[in-house]
Amino acid sequence: MISCLYKKSVLISLFIVTVLLPFLLWADNLRFRIVAINPSQVRTQLVPVKVYLPEEVKPDDIIDLGGLNLEFDSQKSLYYVYKDGMVLKPRETRVFEVEIKDIWIIPQDELEAVKKRIDKLLLAFKGSSHYDEVESLSKRANSLISEIVNSQNDETISRSQHIGVYRTNVKSLARLKDEISDLEKLLETESGPLSPDILTKTKFKTLSPTKTATWIVIFSIIIFIGLLSLVFFFTWYRSSRATHDIISEARKISFGEEESQESTSIKE
Repeated sequence: MISCLYKKSVLISLFIVTVLLPFLLWADNLRFRIVAINPSQVRTQLVPVKVYLPEEVKPDDIIDLGGLNLEFDSQKSLYYVYKDGMVLKPRETRVFEVEIKDIWIIPQDELEAVKKRIDKLLLAFKGSSHYDEVESLSKRANSLISEIVNSQNDETISRSQHIGVYRTNVKSLARLKDEISDLEKLLETESGPLSPDILTKTKFKTLSPTKTATWIVIFSIIIFIGLLSLVFFFTWYRSSRATHDIISEARKISFGEEESQESTSIKE
């Protein structure tokens, strides 16, 4: 009888309807209502139920399957709930409620961690040419964090909108984190490895020297080298004169003795 009903259900599959109606309660948990309907007024049918869950849902997030089974679709990388072999009489409706934790909320700790990273960058870049960029990022971050907090606590939106808002917030926060990481890499390149202790105690400055200061340094080096060259020249000159005087004195003494010996021999 069941196999016959199954064949009929395949032939008239257009009459088999499964509907996902999410978000019955606005609480810490969300309930997804799954409705199976046999629209036929005369035929009893075998109605299969198979509904995919949102991509963020994992088995640990599910509190109650509501009488359904859970399976994983490796091709779609999604979990789904299902029930096979469910016979429904004409116009019969079956309702299943799947209760899931509200995982579509960005934790407050994560938002606070982002604010702390920006505060450290503001301190580290104070007085540098990059400070305006960090300050602008800080303003946008504060605005985004405030928007995230308000939107994910908004009880006036539907649960489908709640999930959509979460996904939008996650993408926006990821872009913000990328910008923060770029500035942290810049700071690490200029001042060495980024350390929380160093960032809280020191102020990193990236001001370049002015042209005037650069030329002053260059001329100072040239003058120093010139003075040093003069000192070496006069030292060499004095040493050379002293050597010349010593040689001359030695020659006079030497040649003077030879002349006196020659005059003595002549007189004899």
